Amino acid sequence: MKPELTLEFDPLTIEHLGYKMYSHLPNALAELIANSYDADATRVEVIVRNDAGGGSVTVRDNGHGMDFDDLQEKYLRIGRNRRAQGEGRSESGRRVVAGKKGLGKLALFGIGERIELTTKRRGVTDNLHVVMSWNAIKSATGSEYKPDLTRTEADSDRHGTIVELRELRRRSPVNAVELANSLARLFGYLDADFEIVVIDAAAGPVPPINRDTHLNRLELDAEWRIPDDLPNSLRDELPDAGITGRVVAAAKPVGADHRGIALYAHGRLANEPEFFGVSESSYAFSYLTGYLDVDYIDDGAADVISTDRRSVSWDGEPTAALNACLQKLVQWFSRERRTARRDANKARIRTDHGVDVDKWVGSIRSSERVAVEEAASILTSPDSALAEADRSSLLNSLRTIAPDYADLHWRHLHPVIQEVSQTYYESGHFHAALSEALKRFINDVKRAAGATGNKGRDIMNQAFNAKEGRSPRIDIARPYQDAGFDKETLTNFRDGHLKLSEGSVVAFRNPYAHEEEQRLVEADAMSYQDCLDGLSLLSHLYRHFGRALEVAAAGDDTPSGV
Repeated sequence: MKPELTLEFDPLTIEHLGYKMYSHLPNALAELIANSYDADATRVEVIVRNDAGGGSVTVRDNGHGMDFDDLQEKYLRIGRNRRAQGEGRSESGRRVVAGKKGLGKLALFGIGERIELTTKRRGVTDNLHVVMSWNAIKSATGSEYKPDLTRTEADSDRHGTIVELRELRRRSPVNAVELANSLARLFGYLDADFEIVVIDAAAGPVPPINRDTHLNRLELDAEWRIPDDLPNSLRDELPDAGITGRVVAAAKPVGADHRGIALYAHGRLANEPEFFGVSESSYAFSYLTGYLDVDYIDDGAADVISTDRRSVSWDGEPTAALNACLQKLVQWFSRERRTARRDANKARIRTDHGVDVDKWVGSIRSSERVAVEEAASILTSPDSALAEADRSSLLNSLRTIAPDYADLHWRHLHPVIQEVSQTYYESGHFHAALSEALKRFINDVKRAAGATGNKGRDIMNQAFNAKEGRSPRIDIARPYQDAGFDKETLTNFRDGHLKLSEGSVVAFRNPYAHEEEQRLVEADAMSYQDCLDGLSLLSHLYRHFGRALEVAAAGDDTPSGV
């Protein structure tokens, strides 16, 4: 008598665990791919056909295949727990098996009406071809269904399994590229000898991808390899069984389907990307993505991973402790992301605009620094939604108002005074900044007035002092003689300028000629504020000095001795 295959079931089992639970094609196909992995396959091909007959999806592997007994005792047995029966590893012993609940075959009925399976072990001369129909299963009486079984002659060296899903329960064509992307998220096998290839029957193979492909396509602000890049305090929090993985902070928000950290157990998705209950704004987390391998949660007797491999139950051990650890990791990633994001924004500003934000803000010593610092923090904020064009516009406007060393620029110093003092001021040598500016003023006055000698006070006296009723060599009051001022006001202009010029020499230069510079600095006798005040005074003197020269030159009233 010809042997028959029998699928034993409770009709409600098929209804609830098969047809209704698996409505997503990638998740259903993942069960077939997991079977191929457990069968020690090195290559799995997923072939998509979109034809007028409703299309089909075929999963073909080069694993060890099945004989009649395997089909009956293993494949067609619903709810068989391989690990509980001591089959925790594949036949070769190289792999921890991915299948556990024995429900994966039911997933296929959520996708297609008809399942055709062809399988063969090495050394056996017959192909076993099995056809299962959803309508036939629903119509079966009692709790048994006998699939159609045929045998065909085959090469004894060939081996593997082919499962074809026909009469798909979907109206739209299957997009091979999207399917490849989805499958890449569902698997993270680390074996170098296992590959999943998606093929569009009309267009050819889809370029190979894996769970790192998406991460590699992103522009990154930061990346962490787990556990190597964690601080020691966090490494101590990891379970003894270990966690490995990769998490990144993208420069731009990632898509909603990739946002968060996915968990994998023995190469299969165990928990879709999430943040494990950490209370953070969705915007702050929109930049984080990655995965962690937590194999040990699937090694115990308890089932902690949902049947469709989309979520983990966090009640009880070991997952409750894992959840607490993951929350600490997520919080750390979030903090590090903010730092990395801020540094990346600063780097972009430095590259695109030549501005070192920290140096710029740090160069301002007055009380206005706080306001500039707050404005600059918006430019570099890790959570700013500013478009790049808006960021550039804001930066340029702010830099116009508050340039580097804004305290110096806000004084509107005379260009000559600013030129000679700026380098010293920026380097923090305030006494030298003022001293060099004073030297320039003295030398220019000396040349313009034709003064003699080297003492600054004497040079100022020769240039600006009106003696015996004669006009000074450089008459500071000359530009205002036609303004209607009385004689006393003009005299005050001349006397004031002379005294301020002489006083500047005495106050700003002579102390450095007689005292050690270090003692003056330590005593705060020449602070940055004193420097700015002195430079402002010299700018005042320089402007009036220059104006007097211009008026004299225009009226051919060149100072004597020039």
